[in-house]
Amino acid sequence: MNRLFKAAPASALVVATLLVAACAEFAGVGKPLVQGAEAPSRLFLQQISSQSAIIKWRGEADYACASPREETLKRATCRRSVLTEGNHNEVLLDGLRADTEYVYSVGGYAADTLRFRTAPEPGELPADGSVHILILGDSGTESSRIKGRAPFAGLSTQVLNGYLAYQRETQSKPADLLLMLGDNAYMEGTDEEWQQAVFDVYPELLSQTPLWSTIGNHEMGAAIIDVSLLGEKIAKQLGKTEGELVLGGVSTSSDPNSYVTSNNRTPRRMPYLDILSLPANAELGGVPSGTEQYYSFDYGNVHVVSLDSQLSMRDPLQRSAMREWLEADLSANELDWTIVIFHHPVYTKGSHDSDTKPASRFGIDQPILDLRTEFTSVFEQHGVDITFSGHSHSYERSWYLHGHRGDANTFDAKKHAELNAAGKPAIGHGDEAYHQHSWGSDKDDKVVYTVAGSSGHVKMGHGKLDHPAHAIQQNDPKKRHGLEEMGSVVIDATATDLTARFINEKGAVLDTVVIKKSSDK
Repeated sequence: MNRLFKAAPASALVVATLLVAACAEFAGVGKPLVQGAEAPSRLFLQQISSQSAIIKWRGEADYACASPREETLKRATCRRSVLTEGNHNEVLLDGLRADTEYVYSVGGYAADTLRFRTAPEPGELPADGSVHILILGDSGTESSRIKGRAPFAGLSTQVLNGYLAYQRETQSKPADLLLMLGDNAYMEGTDEEWQQAVFDVYPELLSQTPLWSTIGNHEMGAAIIDVSLLGEKIAKQLGKTEGELVLGGVSTSSDPNSYVTSNNRTPRRMPYLDILSLPANAELGGVPSGTEQYYSFDYGNVHVVSLDSQLSMRDPLQRSAMREWLEADLSANELDWTIVIFHHPVYTKGSHDSDTKPASRFGIDQPILDLRTEFTSVFEQHGVDITFSGHSHSYERSWYLHGHRGDANTFDAKKHAELNAAGKPAIGHGDEAYHQHSWGSDKDDKVVYTVAGSSGHVKMGHGKLDHPAHAIQQNDPKKRHGLEEMGSVVIDATATDLTARFINEKGAVLDTVVIKKSSDK
């Protein structure tokens, strides 16, 4: 079994067993037998801060306990669970120590994988000096079924294994955060599909690392569409050339309670919101959004914002409210680094096309245009360092950009990109690393835009990976502005540098971008 915590102590299971025994009095059941306890299903972590953590699961257990690994019998903390939406048990453990490894148990169940580390104090770095983040985009292909087949079976596991291989090779620490970029479960984001594509694929990762996400188009179920609007080629692929079709991922509704599927057309609340517990009230920093559809949180010296490009973007009033909240949230942020995630990319020439005509087709990709025209200026004005999106099933990473709001043919590198000494766009690493404050300037007004939607499979469609706002990839045989590769993104944020690396399914680093705090060359 792969271990996400390197050098796990041999006594980890013994420590966990002691924890269960220490909590027996709390449980009121006497000393439980670990070997006979049933493992909870769907066990995962949420909202880990410097003082608290949320543990969620399904099963009969009605309490959870945790303690610092070195002080299991002295400082055990136990809480009864609350039954929440989607039949999940949830425990909020509070009064925890910052930057400390904890072991935990759920009911009478313990295992050497049940561990997490709390966040450092707000604004501080972890003891090892770096916040380590794993990003997966459009990883939900394990639940895809096309004409009864599972064409992408095992691909998301390959990507995870690539990350683990990179971790072993570099001896890097486990991820502090897991960010998912939407389309976490295909085709309709049902609870069953979440089980297949998320909880069955990443059980160990989710038991040790808090899960955060943004909403993708496949989180919003299905919609009834006129097949004739799809075009002859797509219609033939779907096996239907006329009439109506219930199709996942094409909903343009702005109402999270209008979720329907091909098997159940009764409108109801989207499962995404029943599965995840997200900080609508600024429980972990930032400004309250009042909704779990978009939110922000702090982890050490990193501020993370998740925007809703699928629902809130489709209604002018909701979009305006989200933009106003974003401005307030970013204005209040004083941490070293700011990362923003959302599903629909503002620049792409992969399986989707961000130019006006294709993006506005049927309204499905309209959020791409609205994000670019209405939100990129906010990113620039308020010091966002880097953004991550999925949706296009390839990897694309922009130059260091400012001021571009139009289609690809309006991009001018000399006007919109950070340039090197030769007057060409700077590549973003080595001697051409980016700086929060451009050389000779006190403005933090440039942003890196990343498309990382290939954690489940690669799909090009009509795309040519030729958007000029994206960096030319030296590891691409055709030297395109992107990579036709499966993979994930790993971020390391220190006090001075933010480094993002694209790791393919073999564990190889194919692209690196570095942003430095210093304005010195």
